Amino acid sequence: MIDPTPAPPSRPSPVAASPWLSIDAITNGIEQRHFRVVELVDALLERIASTDPQLHAYSSLWPERARARAAELDGIAGARRGALHGVMIAVKDLCDVRGEPTRAGTTALGDTVAEKDATVVRRLEAAGAVILGKLRMTEGAYTSHHPSIEPPRNPWNPARWTGISSSGSGVAVAAGLCTAALGTDTGGSIRFPSAACGVVGLKPTHGRVSLAGVFPLAPSLDHIGPMARSVDDVKRVFAVIAGPDERDPCTLHESLVSKRVAIDVAGLRVGFDPDYCEDGVDPEVRDAVAHALAELQAAGAMRQHVRMPRIDSALSAWLPICAAEVANAHAATFPSKREMYGPDLARLIEIGRASTGRALAEAFGHRLAYTRQLAPVFEDCDLIVCPAVAMRWPAETNLGGANPPDGAFTAMRFTLPFNLSGHPSLTLPVALDSAGAPIGFQLVGQLGGESTLLALGSALEARGVGRIGHPS
Repeated sequence: MIDPTPAPPSRPSPVAASPWLSIDAITNGIEQRHFRVVELVDALLERIASTDPQLHAYSSLWPERARARAAELDGIAGARRGALHGVMIAVKDLCDVRGEPTRAGTTALGDTVAEKDATVVRRLEAAGAVILGKLRMTEGAYTSHHPSIEPPRNPWNPARWTGISSSGSGVAVAAGLCTAALGTDTGGSIRFPSAACGVVGLKPTHGRVSLAGVFPLAPSLDHIGPMARSVDDVKRVFAVIAGPDERDPCTLHESLVSKRVAIDVAGLRVGFDPDYCEDGVDPEVRDAVAHALAELQAAGAMRQHVRMPRIDSALSAWLPICAAEVANAHAATFPSKREMYGPDLARLIEIGRASTGRALAEAFGHRLAYTRQLAPVFEDCDLIVCPAVAMRWPAETNLGGANPPDGAFTAMRFTLPFNLSGHPSLTLPVALDSAGAPIGFQLVGQLGGESTLLALGSALEARGVGRIGHPS
């Protein structure tokens, strides 16, 4: 006998799809009842359980917390909680999550649990996100992982660098272990892992996103921003976490931020300094950036020759400023717990503790001079294109501890200056190199100009730039 009851319509398998679904696909799929949040969460937790033992992206994973949150969201009848309803996000382990310890990649901070959420975490959850857990990072967000921590592995090629310090964030996003992640950037720590792991990362203008509840490396240099697999996903997370915050007096008032919404890519002036971008740069990186620049022009942007200011003094200014600020950040545990620190972060703190007012005054003078010299460049262009990192680094790369050698400055020459100046930067993947690992580049925007960066990033993705697929 034939059953007259029509079969239910087929629907996407969340087990197969959830690791790679976009934010738009997740929120629309839930709204249209193609799947429930708990199905997506269970599928992603299953993938994490099978994949992360090899990649080591997570420092803490909260399955029961995530399932309870998913059940809560599934119980909301007929409405979304917010723009990130059901989106699975992991945060770098220096963001406070109430009831959980914030270890910042070190053992010195102990297991004291946070009493309240960081502002970024609160805003994510208010928008409906599911926080899966915390991601591994270098110790204190500096140059190397703590000796007790197994560093994350690049999912594209384990012999290649993951980028630091948001190493776990880059790996988790690239490997489909979360939809998006938060990273922080004091000298390149969103841009390095985004480029190395083949994901999109936004370092916002300093002050666009609150640092309240985020354990600092150096607050005047620190930026926090989203990392995801597409420009659109980055844009959606950024829209949720950005904005002034009374808990962080350094956040920018909205009146200081560009209000441009609809941006015509045609006619945008893209600055390029061939000496700055090509001298001493690996040929494959140089060719990838040239390809990205050609695609920018094909999308309608105009190439504008610019002359970047010399960065020697900027590079020398970063270390004393960072050292003094990190020494202040760790004053409660250093030197009292000196033996619990790894060697690189300990040396940096010691440099900061020994620093003099005169040395800091000189460093801040160099910082101000570089920022003033950079300003006229943006009078001639709307944004700058340059590499994110000059070389293709092996997995064991350490940027040199508290006294970076030439190799460290080679790595940081395209990132560190924009922490000193506070300018926003969008990093996108552009190609796979001869070893099958990603190459990325960055677009650096005017202060408060994230909307321009994201618009141009979307235009590039429409032309295929930034779409390198997933690691096998």
